[in-house]
Amino acid sequence: MEVLKDFPEDFAKALKTSFEMLKNFNVRYLNEDQPFAKKYWRFSYIFATIFIHGFSMSIHMPELLTGDEMTQFAYLIPSILVTIHAIFKSIVLIPMTRQISRFISDLGSLWRVKFTEKQFEDKDAVLWRLDFINRASYWVTLSGSAQYLLSPLFETLFRRFILKQDCKLLLPFASVFPLDHTRNWLFYLLVYIFQLYSMFLLVSMYTGAALIMISSCALLGAEFLMLKDDLSRVIPHFSNKIRNSDNTNEGDNNDNELTIEEFVKRHQKLLGLSRQLDNVFNGMVFIDLLFVGITTCAFSFMGQFAQGPGYMLVSYIGIASNMFTVLYLCYYGELLTRAVKVLILIKYSVIN
Repeated sequence: MEVLKDFPEDFAKALKTSFEMLKNFNVRYLNEDQPFAKKYWRFSYIFATIFIHGFSMSIHMPELLTGDEMTQFAYLIPSILVTIHAIFKSIVLIPMTRQISRFISDLGSLWRVKFTEKQFEDKDAVLWRLDFINRASYWVTLSGSAQYLLSPLFETLFRRFILKQDCKLLLPFASVFPLDHTRNWLFYLLVYIFQLYSMFLLVSMYTGAALIMISSCALLGAEFLMLKDDLSRVIPHFSNKIRNSDNTNEGDNNDNELTIEEFVKRHQKLLGLSRQLDNVFNGMVFIDLLFVGITTCAFSFMGQFAQGPGYMLVSYIGIASNMFTVLYLCYYGELLTRAVKVLILIKYSVIN
């Protein structure tokens, strides 16, 4: 991406997937020099689309509750929860755009381009897992959403043109619109495309927000791991320098030497970035933990009323996606915490 071209390649690659997904919802980072109107005018139709989509589903809910259409009700609940979850994420994330841009810029300026062998292995292990998570989340979200959203269309076409049944024109989500989409193919396709686009926006925010948080935590954790290796490989040196303990050749260039002041400054910068990370994403962590159990139960409830293996598969994908997102966040949060704790212990042992 253009905004990431000035950063090291491995650093930019780790953020690319989340940036591209959030860009669909007009959440753009590192674009502070753009005029206000150019940056935010797309929100006018995005917010209008999301509002109409949510309103059309919510006013149809009482009809499903009072009727005998429990299958449609069970199918609608997860989409409503995902809609609410994504809206809450956008409320937390969009006002933090400037702070997140500053965090990414500061972390990118600290990112290393020269590594020891151990640092290279640690960094590659973290980034390989992160790349796998980004790819897996992207493709699971894409396949699950496509299955969820396109199944009613394929079912309608199959029953109408193959089985020659006079069935209703099915939409991805039971909702109320001024247009009678059940009688006219043109209106049906227009409403269907509108629902597809609405969920495309919401899923982009839903998944992209989780990935930017996980990626930020992983990149900061990788920096702490490399800083830990710096300290574990140095020995105290007279004057105010510490030197790589593996560097036994006195004639070597002093590029590997690091003053204590430089080491402390780098450590303090990373601690400052940790505080920025907390301030930016604390609200989103709370929202994710609040919704994960509710949304997982909703997908499970949907599976109880699934009509066929296709709809059952959608419920399983929804449950797995919810659980894995929290698992990834906990994993990289623990990685960051453990790296900081080990760094403190190593510092203590070096001093003593």
